Amino acid sequence: MPCRDVVWRMALLMALLLLCFSPGAMSDPGDVSLFQVSDELSIGPGERASFEWVAYNDGNTSMLVVPELRSDIPERVTWNLEPGFKVVEPGSGCSFYLNLTADTDMYSGLFDLVMGFNVTDLSTEEYEVIEHQVVLRTVSSYGNLDRVNRIMGIWENFLPEPLDGQWGALGFSVMIWGAIGLLAMKVVGPTIHHLARRTKTKWDDIVIGVVKLPVAMLIIAYGTISSLEILRHPPATVADMELGYSIVLVIVASILAYRILVSVIACWGKDRCLNGRVGSRDALANAVALVGKVVIPVAAIFAIAALLGVDLGAAILGIGFLGLIVGYATQNTLSNLFAGLELLFDRPFRPGDRVPMADGHTGQVQKVGLLTTKVLDMDTSEQVIIPNSMIEGQVIVNMNAPDERWKSNVKVNVSDREDPKRIEELMMEASRRTPNILQGNNAPVVRLSRVEGGRMLFTIFIWIDDVANRHIARTEYRSNLYDVFRENGVEFAIPRAQVWLNK
Repeated sequence: MPCRDVVWRMALLMALLLLCFSPGAMSDPGDVSLFQVSDELSIGPGERASFEWVAYNDGNTSMLVVPELRSDIPERVTWNLEPGFKVVEPGSGCSFYLNLTADTDMYSGLFDLVMGFNVTDLSTEEYEVIEHQVVLRTVSSYGNLDRVNRIMGIWENFLPEPLDGQWGALGFSVMIWGAIGLLAMKVVGPTIHHLARRTKTKWDDIVIGVVKLPVAMLIIAYGTISSLEILRHPPATVADMELGYSIVLVIVASILAYRILVSVIACWGKDRCLNGRVGSRDALANAVALVGKVVIPVAAIFAIAALLGVDLGAAILGIGFLGLIVGYATQNTLSNLFAGLELLFDRPFRPGDRVPMADGHTGQVQKVGLLTTKVLDMDTSEQVIIPNSMIEGQVIVNMNAPDERWKSNVKVNVSDREDPKRIEELMMEASRRTPNILQGNNAPVVRLSRVEGGRMLFTIFIWIDDVANRHIARTEYRSNLYDVFRENGVEFAIPRAQVWLNK
């Protein structure tokens, strides 16, 4: 019986071994099919591109596929493989990617890349390597022209010996670019400026004055880079020169933006919005210049950092946190600053306008600044400096708007025994004797306001020619009214009270 068990167990073991090594149960690494999606790709500065391969397992066992880049990658190109490995089950597939990212200073070139895939049968541990070849084309941001020994980087060198080499083309190109720059500075600019003088507006003169210097800088920078590329340089050196040109381009663009902001927008605001008032013009120009000095350089720094491939994410977070701290510490100053900008652009009042003050006095606006507004107290002749945030947060009354006229009233008490029509005519006569009281369409109006205690209360509503004359006009009117009443035998009513005595 024990012998039969041993024999049976041996037979079972042999059957299992035969089953494992039978052709139907095994797979060969060659059962994995690899399909290349694209053979050639182009990539520009700062761009990303991916080669893709699809692996499919036609066998009966699991296969381990490990991609491997078997050739050198170009300079200034970073790469990674995704995924790093994959177990492909029978009857399924998987995609593999070679991800490429070019730096912003990438140079032009054509490169052959070899990609290998190590395929291993997990059941037998047999493996093989499958290779695929792809082509990567890189393109420079400045251009991909071959400028070597070309005059101005464009035309073949047609100069005679010994100027038919690179240095001859370089010297001749520098002379041509110098002539172009001199022509732009000495001929084209003045000619356009002379023609623009005949126009009715001055904006064309301003624009020519603004763009003349930046255009000259661009011509010089472009001519320098184009001429230097005539010499035979390594691709990395050419890329560095082109990166330098891009940085110069950003700097020139920022200078141009600042000059346009200050020269054009500020000048437009002076002439159109502020009616030639010197104080407000200077304040607006200073405000525009302040915004330009902060915003434009920051934008230029971020643009240059992007060209250099520098990640400013952490710096932005730090600046934001620092901005919160500074903003909290200077919130009053910032509040006054933004309120001042709002007053400058909305213009609720201008220097010379009169405004009522919180203490009941009348003030004359002297200067609207970025942080404070200076007002002259007309009653005490004292200068009052008010933070702009306090002005912006309250109702603003401009006594000079919409015009300089001022409407007021004067109240008069007379006896109830007088004729109301006669009193009305005498009050109108007193207004005609007062030069600062308007007549005609703005003639005064007299109303009987109240009859009480043996007296009649008359109110005359008058228009004064200028808000600055309101106190003088009211005083002179009362004096004239006193003379008119005296000439006609009318007396001002004296308050009377009746007293009843009860026995």
